[in-house]
Amino acid sequence: MTVRDRIEEAAKRAFSEFGYKGTTMDQIARLAGVSKGAIYLHFPSKEALFHHMLRGVIAQVRDAFESAQVEGDDYFRNLERGLRALMKFRADHAMLSKLVQEVRQFGTAEARAGLQQLEAAILDYLARHLQRGMDLGVVRPCRADLVAFVLFRAYTSVLRDFRPEEGELSEGALYELFTGLFVDGLRLRPGEGRASNRTFLEER
Repeated sequence: MTVRDRIEEAAKRAFSEFGYKGTTMDQIARLAGVSKGAIYLHFPSKEALFHHMLRGVIAQVRDAFESAQVEGDDYFRNLERGLRALMKFRADHAMLSKLVQEVRQFGTAEARAGLQQLEAAILDYLARHLQRGMDLGVVRPCRADLVAFVLFRAYTSVLRDFRPEEGELSEGALYELFTGLFVDGLRLRPGEGRASNRTFLEER
């Protein structure tokens, strides 16, 4: 493992345990077993190191979505499966969970900006995935950025905030919800053509 690798591993641990505000370059140096000067050879500041770590997390989020795709399966099943994978990754990732907690408790500007950067990347990725669906002729013409936002916020609310007495929703129940609320409006029907009548979701 190179010095840079050790620094990145130490930074991941520090940000996950202490958040952005509670992490110092001295802590990262101790965890990595290097001098603070060695860190500055690779990263000019804590902020630069933090944003470098965020870029890595964003790449992992995209990988989580892609690895949930099943070749040959229905586009919308893959989309819903990918949304669940995104939510699970975000909920299970220690650094992201700590940043969410930090924003709620202290309102740390850097932590909030980092989470906003992550969300913007997720929304951009979802919008491009929806655009691919339109290009393939399976998604009706729509404003991909708006639909991506609605899908992301709806799944975030359901998986984070909805707590039914009978326990967590099953994968089947989530897909039924997704189908009932979104697929019927998004799926391009046979004979409809790509230049179908505009809807409230379509770009104007």
